[in-house]
Amino acid sequence: MIFRLIFIAFLFSANALATPNIVVSIKPIHSIVSNITQGVTSPALLLKSNQSAHHTHLKPSQLSLLDRADLVVFIHPNFEAGLAKAFNNIDSDKKFIIDDENTTNHHSWLDTNNMQIFAKKLVEKLIQIDPINTKIYTRNIRKLNKDLEELKQNIKQRLLMHKNKPIAIFSNAFDYFIDSNNLTRSTLITDYHGERLSIFKTLKAKRIIKSTQTNCLLNTTEIPSKRIGTLTEGLNIKTASIDIIGFDIKQGKHHYFELMGNIANKVDQCLQ
Repeated sequence: MIFRLIFIAFLFSANALATPNIVVSIKPIHSIVSNITQGVTSPALLLKSNQSAHHTHLKPSQLSLLDRADLVVFIHPNFEAGLAKAFNNIDSDKKFIIDDENTTNHHSWLDTNNMQIFAKKLVEKLIQIDPINTKIYTRNIRKLNKDLEELKQNIKQRLLMHKNKPIAIFSNAFDYFIDSNNLTRSTLITDYHGERLSIFKTLKAKRIIKSTQTNCLLNTTEIPSKRIGTLTEGLNIKTASIDIIGFDIKQGKHHYFELMGNIANKVDQCLQ
C-alpha cells in the first residue's frame, strides 16, 4: 500500500514537472496562449509595463525567463527587434514564430482570423512536446475558437454601419483591423510603423483627407500629439489614439478580448 502511494506520488510529480515552461513576448499573444494552456501551465509574459518590443533591452530576470523556457512564442524577429540578440541565442526547436517570413506588417493580432490560425498551430506544437495534456489543449482551443468567433462577429456588427466611411491611418499597424472588418481606408500616411513623417507625406495626406472627406484618423499611442496636431491642422477630422498592445489592460486570458473591444469602441467613436 505504501509503495503504491509512493508510486502515485512519483507519477504526479513527474507529470507536474513535465508541463512546458512557456514564455510569450507581448500581452495580446500571451492572452491567447493563456486560454490554450489553462489547466496545464501559466505562460510567463516577457514584456510588461510599457516596454517596447521594438527598442527595449531585457533585464537579467527577463533573460533568465528565456533561459528556462521550453517554448518561446513571439511575433517575428523584425517586430521584436529589441529582443533580436536574446532570441538568436534560443534553440530553434524552442522558438515559435507567429508571422510568416514573407510578411512585412507584423501587427497580425489585430485580425482575429490570424489568432485562430495561430492558436491551431500552437496547439499542434504543444501536443508534440506535451502529449499527456492533449485532451486539455483540444478542449481549450474549441472554447477559444468559439469565443474568438463571437468576438469577431460582434466587432463586425458594431462597425458595419461605418464600412463606407473613409478612414485615414497613420501607419500600416491598423491594416489588419481595417481589412478584417471590411472598413475603407482613404490614405496611409506613413508606409510602415515607426517611419518618420516628412513634409511631403504631410501635404499629400492633407490633400487626400480633404478630397475624400475623411473625418477619422487612427494613430497608435506612441505617436506624439504634436505630430498629429501638425498633420490635422486646418482639417475637420477626428483623431483616435489607440493602444494596440493593451499596456493598461490586466494580463491574462481576457486581455485580448478587452483589447479588441477597446479598439472597436475607439474606431466606432471616431467615425460617429
